[in-house]
Amino acid sequence: MKAEHTIDKPARAGRATQIAAMVITGLVAVIWVYFGRLYLIHDPGEWRIANQQLGYPLYIIPLIGVTHILGGVGLLIPNVPRLTEWVYAGLSIDLLLAFYSQLNGGGSTWDKLDPILVRVFVFVSYVVRRRVRASRWSI
Repeated sequence: MKAEHTIDKPARAGRATQIAAMVITGLVAVIWVYFGRLYLIHDPGEWRIANQQLGYPLYIIPLIGVTHILGGVGLLIPNVPRLTEWVYAGLSIDLLLAFYSQLNGGGSTWDKLDPILVRVFVFVSYVVRRRVRASRWSI
């Protein structure tokens, strides 16, 4: 085995991990901002689901939209690890509460599993982003 193959392999893995972190985190942020926007523009479908199916009061729905947008934007801010950790914690709590709301509300089985699926994407984004940050500071 040639020495150059062993040297290039970790560098490519690092770049691949960085690209995966950017893509997954960008996807989560876009989804978060998109649904936050739907709550803020009073989308009839989302408001009906939130109010009638899940039982949220009408005055809380715009606040949910604002927090979704802030969470999505917070994911995209680079080089602020403490803020990023808090954003991921907030997203996790939000998805846990969304799952609980879906369990107690009506809807199909897919609706009940939707927060869990989104939570998987958030978790993968968190893990990959932590790996990129750890490799950046390691010697």
